[in-house]
Amino acid sequence: MFTCEQDLLKNLIVLSPKNARREFRQRIFEEWNWKCAYCDKHLTTNTATIDHIVPKYRGGHNTKSNMCCCCSDCNKDKATTPLEQWYISSYIHYSETRLDKIKSWMEHNSLKLLSTDKTSPNIDNEFCLNWSTS
Repeated sequence: MFTCEQDLLKNLIVLSPKNARREFRQRIFEEWNWKCAYCDKHLTTNTATIDHIVPKYRGGHNTKSNMCCCCSDCNKDKATTPLEQWYISSYIHYSETRLDKIKSWMEHNSLKLLSTDKTSPNIDNEFCLNWSTS
């Protein structure tokens, strides 16, 4: 299971780039239980899309913390609008619970950078370099 972008990179060693990307997207869909983050609609492999919560056009990145499972209707409607401007209480599918889940997702899946003063590199195996706290 992917927990971060490093998992995608690890799979690039074993899988083709196309299959590694497909696996990465699949895990996002599964972690959202195949439901749209914005309207809670149940999705399938044919209807699920990935939305950049902070649009790439507005500086968002292709990181797990910035990608959520989304139906095509919400994805098209949101387009390049920032979440805080689009997903507001007047929106027909707005839910405080879903908004909290999206914010939690962004926080929980964000990359945490450790201070180099308190960490040192170590090699877990021939494919993985991690940082350990001192």
